[in-house]
Amino acid sequence: MEGRGNIYQSVIFAAQKHLEETGRLPSDPGELARYVEANEDEISSMFSSTEELHEGLVYHAVTLLNDALRQGVIAANTSDPIEQMHSIAHSYLDWAESNPTLFRFLVDGLNGPIRPGGTLHRYASSMRDLYHRKLTEAQRLGILSEDTDIDISTMMLHCLVKGGNMMFLTRSTDPWFDGDTRSTRELAERIFAKFMDNLVRANAPTAKEKA
Repeated sequence: MEGRGNIYQSVIFAAQKHLEETGRLPSDPGELARYVEANEDEISSMFSSTEELHEGLVYHAVTLLNDALRQGVIAANTSDPIEQMHSIAHSYLDWAESNPTLFRFLVDGLNGPIRPGGTLHRYASSMRDLYHRKLTEAQRLGILSEDTDIDISTMMLHCLVKGGNMMFLTRSTDPWFDGDTRSTRELAERIFAKFMDNLVRANAPTAKEKA
């Protein structure tokens, strides 16, 4: 017999499939029961509301994304925090391109009210801390000057990522991109690379600091 954990995963995958096919989460257990080998009572015992199902799918998406980002960090030079940030961005864009439905689901959630203590809140906080930690490390290693405002630089990165997210979601209706034949993935990667290059150049240590 399928264990409760396996049924839970089956329900989450069923919710993802429903989202991919309809653009929305199911409104009641009956809709999900058609996608999974579980009855309505079993589904209701795990997810008593659409909100609980939403949180379960968010957790599923964030787990997959974090796994991808972790691989990006592992693949990068551990002694170079800037290279690591480029690798993280590359992994993030890979995941966004490969998982468009879950990516849109997460971005929609991140652009709305974020419930304190929820999965999205923890994810957003962890990304903020990651950016801040990597930039602080770059400053400690002398890649960035001693007077670099790490807090502002971190916030700039946050704004850049939010804008990049919206490129994926709204490019088809955004006249700013009319006539540009490059893929959204290529544009996002180039913009991030240019931003990081400019950030490092603008905050390069002075000759006195290098001495």
